[in-house]
Amino acid sequence: MTSPTPPLDRFLFDDPVLVDLADEVLDLARRLHRGSEGMEGVVPLTGTEVMVLRYIDRHPESTPSAAAEGTGLRRPNLSAALRSLEAKGMIERHGDAADSRSVHLRLTERARVSASRIRARWGQVLSAQLGELTAEEHAVLERAVGILERGTLGPDSAS
Repeated sequence: MTSPTPPLDRFLFDDPVLVDLADEVLDLARRLHRGSEGMEGVVPLTGTEVMVLRYIDRHPESTPSAAAEGTGLRRPNLSAALRSLEAKGMIERHGDAADSRSVHLRLTERARVSASRIRARWGQVLSAQLGELTAEEHAVLERAVGILERGTLGPDSAS
């Protein structure tokens, strides 16, 4: 027996600007991913690994527990991502001098170089997509980045 279909209005959201923004962000993410696949000098990573690396970059010396909470990942999934990142030479774990039970995470130089190359490529892809921006358009995008960062500093509340 199938469940009754919920009414359509339960799934509607009444702010078309935010809905359109989400759609454009998703499309942009796909284009950026395609634009950086197979780049020389860039370590291929899964989406989860990228999320963990970004967290460690923004929170140097964080612990695995803090990274799990900050990314919204379950501990076993985070542990698998950390093992993979360590095997790829992207992170290092080191002990805490004050607490021998505690481990801290840091990015390696390899991770920094790889991220720098990807970010440069993303800038090239965006520049090609958007064309030359006016000073006003650039200022609007700068404000938008700040607004989006406000929403992405904590765990993903949508999952």
